[in-house]
Amino acid sequence: MRKSYITELKECEKLWHLLVYPKGISDLWEFRFCFQQYFNHRPCFLLLEDRKGIAGMVPLSYVDDLDMFVFFPGEIWKGRTWIERTFMYAREPDLIPELLSSCPGRTYLRYMEVPEAFDFPGLSMDETGYVLYPCDLGPDLAHYRDRFSNKKYKGIMKEIKSFTELGGAFHINRVQDFDLLVEMNVKCFGPDSYLYDHRFRDGFRDIMHFLYGRGSLRMVSLEIQGETVAVDLGALWGGTYTVFLGGIRREFFGVAKAMNMHHIEFACNQGISKVDFLCGDFHWKKLWHLDPEPLFRFVGPSSRVEDQPGQEQTPPIFADWQKEASIFV
Repeated sequence: MRKSYITELKECEKLWHLLVYPKGISDLWEFRFCFQQYFNHRPCFLLLEDRKGIAGMVPLSYVDDLDMFVFFPGEIWKGRTWIERTFMYAREPDLIPELLSSCPGRTYLRYMEVPEAFDFPGLSMDETGYVLYPCDLGPDLAHYRDRFSNKKYKGIMKEIKSFTELGGAFHINRVQDFDLLVEMNVKCFGPDSYLYDHRFRDGFRDIMHFLYGRGSLRMVSLEIQGETVAVDLGALWGGTYTVFLGGIRREFFGVAKAMNMHHIEFACNQGISKVDFLCGDFHWKKLWHLDPEPLFRFVGPSSRVEDQPGQEQTPPIFADWQKEASIFV
């Protein structure tokens, strides 16, 4: 098995189109490139080959300031990548351990989908993804309502009704509301908002236009008495409805409930296969009885330079793995 690293962006793009079978909208190269052009981390796709051809590929990026390898394109927020369920190609499932063990030192892979019984050194539970499968709930939400106590569900609907009685109206794909979404999100979370980082703001702006151009954008704005009080940005692609980010006016307490129910009702009415509300252990996701799905992370061993006492940790790890490019393992 020969191990090599592909570092030219154009060659990485060719590999992506050849090997990545998109399961979600974020698996499209165009989606990833919206972040790549602003974060501009160095791509270094790990490639395993044998006599049959390509055996496996892990799309990696090297993040200089963290001295760490992460999933491409390395859209880092608080030391972590943001995109979930990144695709890792293995010709046969049995090759996954070899792929992981071949990763360079200081590899940190997040939000991976692997069988829970799968055991490998460095692999552990990460965060929980929260989803719904509307195809199992029915268009009238009857099965979904059964997840709540009668009192709790009536309370939610009463609060939502209080907004609709004020003349609330939903608007779809008002792209001019993006700046308002950012403003509300940052006002709520301050520096803890990933939209506080201009690279995420610019990246998501480009993603919004990309989604709009291909007919996949579902951006929902809630207007009450002429004032936009909430905006969510999502995508509908391949039977999955993903809600990526949003912002609300905090003074309109409870307006998030109206947005959540709108997404769920829309998905059920349209017979959508899956709604993905992403990770983040926000209290409301459990209260709304979303389906938890465990995701996993892989933390690789330290680099060889660090493992050898008395040697200086130079050249940097990026140069260290370049030396490995022609090593047969």
